[in-house]
Amino acid sequence: MKFRTEIELVEILKKTLKRNFGKGYVEIFGEVSLGYGIADIVLTSLVRPRVALKSSKFILNNHDINIYNLIKKSGEISIDLITETTRSTKTKISKSIEKLVANKYVVTNNGHDFYIGEVYELPFKENFAIEAKLKDWKRALKQAYRYKWFAEYSYVVMDEYFSSSAIKNIDSFEKYNVGLATITTDGILKRHYTPKRQKPFDPKMQILFSEKIKNNYEFAR
Repeated sequence: MKFRTEIELVEILKKTLKRNFGKGYVEIFGEVSLGYGIADIVLTSLVRPRVALKSSKFILNNHDINIYNLIKKSGEISIDLITETTRSTKTKISKSIEKLVANKYVVTNNGHDFYIGEVYELPFKENFAIEAKLKDWKRALKQAYRYKWFAEYSYVVMDEYFSSSAIKNIDSFEKYNVGLATITTDGILKRHYTPKRQKPFDPKMQILFSEKIKNNYEFAR
């Protein structure tokens, strides 16, 4: 049998993942958007239960994270140099620094030079991002590759009924280190290619995802 819609496939996949991997500190999030498309599912292995995670006093956005990373890389940096490097306005930079100081990630002695206080700790060990598709494996592979910006593992999961073409082109998945799996309408999940763990392309995206997790962002369930 085949799935009628991708929505049906995603729902069966979520139930299967929860049944197979739902033990321990594992969370399954749906429709995760971080600026590189919307991942149908992200399976996250947390370092502790989500309810025990410390939320941020002020939630960090992309600009805040950029400023944090610049300060961390520099060791110590003045607001003038931050302005020159980022080409952002001092007003916008000051707002980001205020949030970072309030969260204790950044400290200052004189209000002009800044350095790292507490190092930002990610609440997860690793992420598995999944793109689910009925037929179009080429489009799915392209989209799944984008999730490697924040996930250690990226997968395409196809309807088993329509998967023969994808399996015949398994070398394309190997080339881009994107996993391939299939699922049936009764929830039988089979892996055809298991990717190697790979450091995400952009640590900033990991912090952005972390902020959403720690602050109870309402991902679709």
